Amino acid sequence: MAGPDMSGMSPTQRFQERNITYHRDSVRGETAAHSWAADIGPGVISTAADNDPSGIATYSLAGAQFGYDLLWTCVLSYPLIVALQLVSARIARLTGKGLTTNMREHYSRIWFFLAVARFLIANTFNIAADVMAMGVAAQLLWHGSMPGFAAVFLVLSVALQWFVPYPRYARVLRWLALSLFAYVVVDITLRLPWSTIAIKALVPHLTWSVHYLEMLLAVLGTTISPYLLYSQAEQQVEAQRPEQRTHADRSANGSRRDGFRSLRVGTLIRTAMSNAVALSIMIAAAASLHAGGEAVDTPASLAGALAPIAGPFASHLLGLALLSSALLALPPLAGSAAHAVASGLNWHNDTSNDRRIAYTHIAVVALGGALGVALAAMRFEPLRILYWSAVLNGTTATPVMVLLVLLSTKHSSVGDLSSHWTLRVLAWLATVSMGAAVAARYACGWLS
Repeated sequence: MAGPDMSGMSPTQRFQERNITYHRDSVRGETAAHSWAADIGPGVISTAADNDPSGIATYSLAGAQFGYDLLWTCVLSYPLIVALQLVSARIARLTGKGLTTNMREHYSRIWFFLAVARFLIANTFNIAADVMAMGVAAQLLWHGSMPGFAAVFLVLSVALQWFVPYPRYARVLRWLALSLFAYVVVDITLRLPWSTIAIKALVPHLTWSVHYLEMLLAVLGTTISPYLLYSQAEQQVEAQRPEQRTHADRSANGSRRDGFRSLRVGTLIRTAMSNAVALSIMIAAAASLHAGGEAVDTPASLAGALAPIAGPFASHLLGLALLSSALLALPPLAGSAAHAVASGLNWHNDTSNDRRIAYTHIAVVALGGALGVALAAMRFEPLRILYWSAVLNGTTATPVMVLLVLLSTKHSSVGDLSSHWTLRVLAWLATVSMGAAVAARYACGWLS
């Protein structure tokens, strides 16, 4: 089917038209990049977007500093992440509203604004860290000014998100994102103590120290990424907009069971791939950096984890991984934040508000990106910024997770099709675990 004639339209008008035809175009692979819910889909693209530069840095630091002791977080968190995403998607699918809209309707204003503020602050700082990482990546590849590279790639990212459909440039970036799987090759190549790795991956190991507990919080914060929950929910809302559904969608609207089954399978696959890469990064860093006793204090030093297969080109391979994952992660980061604002301000999901959402999306990218360039210009250590972005996610995620799980139990929110008890148990376990990690980190700090 031919798309609408967009000749003579302004960028915002093109945004509005593309948003109207979001799901029809996504079938053809022509989804607008700056629509709020870029459909990253399964496979390499979602793996790179989930494991953004903050995640790559955090997993590398965890392996380099603690060896295999934190492998269990990537394995045991898998069912918890799946449960949280399914709960958020289920709420949105059954109510036809995003998480922030549901929270606004069912909770007091103070809790609602706490959730939105937390989300905006964490996402903006995450964008800043990823923009700094793009500067680092370019510096590893070509040398030169890191703040200058960060500014250039910020402008490039904004231009891509505004003018180019996400799948179109994602098809190119996914080839660069294959560099993430180099960590898997490292793990296969090296002679590793697989029995020890299996035990460490399945049996939690805890150390009562500020450094360990803070790293645990950072790993959980970047593994259980709250923005994925908002994105998952908003994608379900967008899919149910009347102008987005095809005739076949409407005729099959009563078959909720099939829809949930498809959603569950997709979530299981995407999360498995993402966690597998995270696990591989941590193992590679533990085997190469921790075992060698190498100091890891700059982004370039992280490249040592890839040296067993890349040799002198390890820094270039790391640069490709950082650059591609940042460019793939920025649209869903900013897009989900823009729609959180839209829901918070009670902007209904209709075409009349697409322009405001588009401007909010670009404003979030610009604000976070400008902060990242400024931090780079002030010579803040990029590795610390990436790490603290993960810590911030872990520290502030618990209240939002509590509201999410409570929302899934409300009959007024999800009606008779409330979440299955296994999902609720796993979601509560994830929430309690994150809260316990935060409490343990600060209790250890106060007692030390």
